[in-house]
Amino acid sequence: MIRPFTRETRTGIIDGFVVGPEDAPQFLMLHASGTGSASLIRLAESAAERGHCVILPNLDGYGATRVEGPDAMTRHMAVARHFLEQSSPPLPVFGHSMGGFVTLRLAAEGVAMKRISVFEPVAIGVLREHAEDAEVLELDTRAVSRIAPLMAQGRAEDAVRDFISLWNGDRWDDLPEKARQSIVAMAPQINADTAKVSFDTHFASHYASIDAPVTLIGSENGPPPAGRILDRLAIALPRAMRVTIEGAGHMGPLQAPEKFAAVLPLD
Repeated sequence: MIRPFTRETRTGIIDGFVVGPEDAPQFLMLHASGTGSASLIRLAESAAERGHCVILPNLDGYGATRVEGPDAMTRHMAVARHFLEQSSPPLPVFGHSMGGFVTLRLAAEGVAMKRISVFEPVAIGVLREHAEDAEVLELDTRAVSRIAPLMAQGRAEDAVRDFISLWNGDRWDDLPEKARQSIVAMAPQINADTAKVSFDTHFASHYASIDAPVTLIGSENGPPPAGRILDRLAIALPRAMRVTIEGAGHMGPLQAPEKFAAVLPLD
């Protein structure tokens, strides 16, 4: 039921997985920074059991996906756009963290989607509009500002340590050694991602034109910036519904996919 794919597009190569029967209604899922499409396979399997064929592309720089574009965010959006613009009728979409941000940016640009579900999207720009959000914004800014200069010094582990501790919810030193090694290997891509994502300047009003129904999913134990971002989006989006997953953190779709399957709208 899990089938890897690689396809050539007009902007480059995209690879990933398809989960579920080929003739079933399609569902697009977009992964978080520092993970890859395989991180959502367990969640995709639950959607497949409910009668969907789930497309899990690697975003740019993950797996073998390499597409053209001036920066990481533009390239990630090009990957998702490839699947969304060739689909009729429009697809339902789930995005985790950076994948959620990609989803919202495309929807705000008018790319058609049947239904949107985003889990703690890193739409950092919505925190730049109100003074009362400055404290939680600073948490992300302080962690991200370390990444590029330390990467330039060849100190990849030090570069990502604070960022991962903030967003993943576990102290870096408490992570298993294998997990730390995997994240350090992805540090150059995390650096490229955060250079655009964490310094985004789109206010919440940028997303007010999204006319698809949107489920804003948060976690009980997620990082403070994530909850505040959802607060701002809930006010701005005309067709938004807010959901909180109890007993989960920012990496919940990987760690407890069964909790997300219960709230993930598929039709």
